[in-house]
Amino acid sequence: MSTKNYAQAVERVRARTASENLSGFAAFREALRTKNAQRLLFAIQFVFSFLNIFFLIGVVKFAYYSCFYRLDIPEEERAKYCVLVSLACIGWGILILFTRRQILTRLIVMISMPLYLPILLFNYRYLCLIIPFAVFILITYLGCGTSEGPKTIFGAVFLMIYLLGAFAYFVMQSVVQPPIVEKVLERDESPEHQYRYSVVEVRDQANGNTYISIEPNTYDIDYSHSKWYAKGYAKQVYRIRPSGEVKLQWKTQTRAEITKELLSVNPSTVFTLNSAQMKTLGMDKEYKKTVSVTALKRSQRKQLGYCIETDLEPGTTAEAAGLIKVESTAKLDLTFEQCESIGLTPSVDRRLSTMTDEDLAKLGVPEINEVLMVNGKPAFRQYVAVIEHIFEKSFLNINALIETNDVPEIGEEVGDAENVAIRAQQTRSPKNTMLTLAKSTAGSTTETTANTTVSSSVTTKKK
Repeated sequence: MSTKNYAQAVERVRARTASENLSGFAAFREALRTKNAQRLLFAIQFVFSFLNIFFLIGVVKFAYYSCFYRLDIPEEERAKYCVLVSLACIGWGILILFTRRQILTRLIVMISMPLYLPILLFNYRYLCLIIPFAVFILITYLGCGTSEGPKTIFGAVFLMIYLLGAFAYFVMQSVVQPPIVEKVLERDESPEHQYRYSVVEVRDQANGNTYISIEPNTYDIDYSHSKWYAKGYAKQVYRIRPSGEVKLQWKTQTRAEITKELLSVNPSTVFTLNSAQMKTLGMDKEYKKTVSVTALKRSQRKQLGYCIETDLEPGTTAEAAGLIKVESTAKLDLTFEQCESIGLTPSVDRRLSTMTDEDLAKLGVPEINEVLMVNGKPAFRQYVAVIEHIFEKSFLNINALIETNDVPEIGEEVGDAENVAIRAQQTRSPKNTMLTLAKSTAGSTTETTANTTVSSSVTTKKK
């Protein structure tokens, strides 16, 4: 066979094969247009649409993390993170587009749109997350089965929500931030990795100050490619004004040693125990709280079975309402259960001297406690933090929403330096000369240590 004839034969075979493939695809398309095929396809899409519920759960979880945690993606892990996010977006995007005509999918797409705001707003620094996620949002919204009219209207509403949310967030950040300049001098973890701390130098229009903030190191969420740091728990435990040298040291002490030390400083040391702690120590059974009947709300009095004259409607009696009428000056002795039933929070002051080591162990105080010493004095004790619930975990920590996600590097100055300089110049102006001289004459170094809850504007993190 000549070369020409062979080439023609090959072309005929290819044409025949292509024709058969085309006819097969056309036959498949025709088969899909039958009623039975359409019903089968609808049933498959209906079943698969329920998988989008897991997508919604994931979006809710991601939005919650973005609000109350701070995302940190190491430089060396960002390429990996971008690939994982892109694959997740592709997978869920295919599922959403495949089931786009299902009512459940449409609802989930619409419900998810406002939830994307905190994800984009709080993590905008990480382009490895934002770019694939933003493309996914755009494609899934435009491709969902909702008709064009409602889609356009809701799109405008969602866009307005995004713009107003971003505007409110950045305005709030600028309002909350005081006219100071902060520089992190030191940031690290405690030896037992229970806490992390920051030493921050503050420069303001006065002589500035230096403070130490501490936050728990056990509420974070670790993944192989990233880490979510819990926000809103940072507490200032030490402050010195004006700024001065700070020497800190972590050490460990036993529970008994700290108890002895606290009682030696103040034999009348008292801790306020909450309802859960009272139950732990069995103090709820004999608890009594005397309250004035007028200090309670009308609904609370009714729940307890009491009423006063002003509670009764005209023409009704206490007996008819099934209540006991008391004078407005009367006082009631409430038990622990009654307080909890009407929404009152029982609490009691308990002297440390009356608590045994076993009681402290029941309250969660560990046998070995970390103690932060600053300039030779204790500034923070894990012992006290546990009893007073200083770092009590909260599902909705409002402080996390106003805490900035920017974590300055050690030695980096952050703040309104220009405003600080202007105010400092105003302080040194001639009309303020006498006030400045008086301040400089009377100014002396003051130190403040506390084991109480004090909000911090600096988020601590180990680098």
